[in-house]
Amino acid sequence: MKYIFAFLVFSPLATAATVDVCDTSGGAKHFISKWSEDGDSIGTLSRLSGDKFSVQEGEVVYNGELNGDGIKDFIFTSYGSEGSSKDKTYGFLIQCKGYLKFVGGDYFAKVEVLDKFPETISGFKDIKVYSYQRDGDGNVRYKGKDALTSPHKWSFNPESKKYEGESE
Repeated sequence: MKYIFAFLVFSPLATAATVDVCDTSGGAKHFISKWSEDGDSIGTLSRLSGDKFSVQEGEVVYNGELNGDGIKDFIFTSYGSEGSSKDKTYGFLIQCKGYLKFVGGDYFAKVEVLDKFPETISGFKDIKVYSYQRDGDGNVRYKGKDALTSPHKWSFNPESKKYEGESE
């Protein structure tokens, strides 16, 4: 009986420790879908902000837990974003009720979600992002045929409700 009482007393603290990004009013809502055309399946990220609607073709590169709520979240990369710099845009999206919430992203060479949840108040997993190493002219440096990259850790900032970090 005393354990039930302790659970009831301390359980609000555990749930209050996670940051709810879905409670923010306004802002854009995102949706991911698969479209098939001529037998090819294409991932599509749709963005609705007020009366403005946009679509990007790409793919989901991560579909798993980012924020500890038991619901799978997404990292999406856009095909149309890769330019001469070789970087692509990656968007970090949290699953909300009926839509996805953008919580950060930028141009990177690649991204990797770190396995363990951090011991932080936010409860979000850290993401390792990779930037291409560049020479003095801005060209990607290579070792043999492999492009050289530098890793950086991005963490969720509970105040801004966004992933933040450094990249080159």
